[in-house]
Amino acid sequence: MIDFDTEFGGRVRKRLEQEPVIWLTTIDAKNSPQPRPVWFHWDGETLLIFSQAEAAKIRHIQRNPRVALNLNSTPDGGDVVVLLGEASIVVGQVSLERLKDYLRKYREGIKDIGMTPESFQADYHVPILVKPKALRGF
Repeated sequence: MIDFDTEFGGRVRKRLEQEPVIWLTTIDAKNSPQPRPVWFHWDGETLLIFSQAEAAKIRHIQRNPRVALNLNSTPDGGDVVVLLGEASIVVGQVSLERLKDYLRKYREGIKDIGMTPESFQADYHVPILVKPKALRGF
């Protein structure tokens, strides 16, 4: 269990609540790490990520649920955050409240990519939940 009550843990919790992008690294069939930036919603326990059904990250997670998540560092390499965890593909839908929170967070981003919340949900309809198990950084 990650302790978010330490000074470092508190900073990480705040960043997870505010940052727009996190880097999700999955492992492909050749055991090569595959990092990609993704949008996410943090509820205090899990990160919710939406994906297109045919995306490589879905196949990677089905094969190997172990993932890494990284927040961007400062330009000089400070404020490093690395989370290690387990990802799962959600069968069915996430709670309506969680979906609304996610869509509220990315309202402008969805508009910026020429989509509506409805078209975004239709295209990125596969929910992924990541449960962080370990935290490191400085």
